[in-house]
Amino acid sequence: MNDSLPEKVTSPNSPDPSTKYDQVTYRDLVIFEERLRGNMIRLRKRKRKFEALLCCLLALLGYFFYAVFVDPSKTFTNHLMNTMALLVVAGSLVFFYRSGMYSEKIMYAAQFVPHCNRALSSFNLQFNRRGESGELNFYPMIPKQLQDGFDRYRKQYLARKKARQQSNKKAA
Repeated sequence: MNDSLPEKVTSPNSPDPSTKYDQVTYRDLVIFEERLRGNMIRLRKRKRKFEALLCCLLALLGYFFYAVFVDPSKTFTNHLMNTMALLVVAGSLVFFYRSGMYSEKIMYAAQFVPHCNRALSSFNLQFNRRGESGELNFYPMIPKQLQDGFDRYRKQYLARKKARQQSNKKAA
């Protein structure tokens, strides 16, 4: 009796196991790329929102500073309201910076792509931002065959995704 492992039996019509493995790898890489792209877009939107909030707070601070110190109102209640509003806006700005919201919401979004690239470098991958979207790229040491296969799979995946979105639009 032979205790060795049985040989792998493949029929001539069955797909090559390495092709299936590559397809699974490509699919996982495309899904990973989509997730990175989604995170980048989500962080960029959140960054814009908080930058708008910061700009509004700075504009209000300027207005109330002008209303309290440069051209104070003759009416006591208006002057008191402007002073209170100035204190609230100044307190909000101090809270915005001291709570870490500035670094958490605005600075982290700006550092997302470099942070990703530091983490991906050990896998010989790089995430490049192209306008509003991003894509995974391989370092030159990765075989060209793998890179080309991934690019083909990505194009097919994006075409299928676009077709699904079009069919969902027509159905709705």
